[in-house]
Amino acid sequence: MPSKLIGKISATEKNPTTIDYFLFWTDKSCILKTFDIVKVDHLHGSVTYGVIEEISHMTDAPSAMTSYISSDFGEVSHQGNMHRLGMNLVKAKVIGNTMGIYNPTLDGHSVSLASKDEIMDALGLNNVKNPLPCGLIEMYDGDDKVIIPVDINAHFLIGPEVAPLFGQETAVP
Repeated sequence: MPSKLIGKISATEKNPTTIDYFLFWTDKSCILKTFDIVKVDHLHGSVTYGVIEEISHMTDAPSAMTSYISSDFGEVSHQGNMHRLGMNLVKAKVIGNTMGIYNPTLDGHSVSLASKDEIMDALGLNNVKNPLPCGLIEMYDGDDKVIIPVDINAHFLIGPEVAPLFGQETAVP
């Protein structure tokens, strides 16, 4: 199944993309949540994964005062006579790249929802040794919903490998 395109990278003078973060715009009707995983087509055929940290909506109004004045000076029931241009802007933290390429993502590159396998790859859940089921992660909403099983390494839950988690030294015979 092809990835669902949801937006494009936006790198501006005031808000450039970095090795740690990228911004992208989406359609106003696109429903995302914090902690959803997205993917960006990147250099040399690689894919950069990001986890959504912040979602904001902006318009062409230079300040809140503009919105207040255009609503008949704060009349909440007033219907304005113009439609403001607006968009959603999403901030995502880079969590990995399929080829270890950590250059900033490039302006105009496509941003898509990640598939179940891509989410598992991005979160390092596809090759857990000694798997022990511990829960589920849910991404996206509606028809795009993806449910991911989460396994942990059972050796880190019990046995000598867990001792450092509690600040204890162990001697393995």
